[in-house]
Parts: sequence; structure tokens; C-alpha cells
Amino acid sequence: MNYLTWEVEIDHGKLVSKAKLPEKASGLLTIFQTDATAATIPPLQALDALQKHLGLDAQTASHWMSAVRAARC
Repeated sequence: MNYLTWEVEIDHGKLVSKAKLPEKASGLLTIFQTDATAATIPPLQALDALQKHLGLDAQTASHWMSAVRAARC
């Protein structure tokens, strides 16, 4: 099974593909909303929420952050 991603636009509720689509296929659609009024949280609050979600204690979180920094270089 192959997984492909197509860029599409939605115009008045209709999908407009930016590439040629296959004759027949099935799939899932993910909608990325570009709402300028969407609530955002500060980066430190997001990091704290991620740390809690991953179940990281302070020491493990520190090691994880170091690994992320190293991967970015």
C-alpha cells in the first residue's frame, strides 16, 4: 500500500487539487484551518504541557531537550 499526500484548496466547499488525482482511490482528508484568531499558548506553557503528556520528570526532560537541541544542529 502506498500513501501519497496531495495539496488541495477548498473553494466554496469544493476540493480543488493542485495535482492530478488518481482515477479511483480512497483516503482521509485533514483540514488545516488558517484562523488568525486561533488561541495560542506561550512556548514555555506548551513545553510544560508536552512534558506532562510524555510523562517526563525534570531530569528526563532535560536530557530530551538536549537531544532535541543536538538534532537541530
